[in-house]
Amino acid sequence: KIRKDIGMVFQHFNLFPHMTVMENMVYAPIRVNKMPKDQAKEKALELLKLVGLTEKADVYPGKLSGGQKQRISLARALLKDPAILVLDDTTSAVDMETESYIQKQLDNINHSCTTFIIAYRISSIRNADKILVLDNGRIIEQGTHDELLAQNGYYATVYHHQYPEMAG
Repeated sequence: KIRKDIGMVFQHFNLFPHMTVMENMVYAPIRVNKMPKDQAKEKALELLKLVGLTEKADVYPGKLSGGQKQRISLARALLKDPAILVLDDTTSAVDMETESYIQKQLDNINHSCTTFIIAYRISSIRNADKILVLDNGRIIEQGTHDELLAQNGYYATVYHHQYPEMAG
């Protein structure tokens, strides 16, 4: 039962190659959740706009880049309107500008859900309420972005490696 309340977006994802982007988006809401087709399409278009891909609604996945497919996978998970959203390195295939755009759009979503973000890029997690730094499956640091920088530990080292212009 809890599985229906979880939206998951993985670094590697599957889209049906014989279906357009829109058909991929609305497949589960219509077939599994019994959402009316018009409602599913309307919401899917809103979410495609959110990830900057409205013009790709009638395109087949084979004509999309890895980053575009990843953004569609994110929009598809959001269409589920989940209580819990798990993002597993979902912006790894997009450039920094697109990632920044997606992050801003996600911040503006009028939906509150608990979100777990698994990422290597500091920019993906910087605004999180709580960041857990793992090493071999163990939590070695935790806190907000500013708290972790102040600890001057592993997180700060990674931050300064990713943003050398910010190093002291």
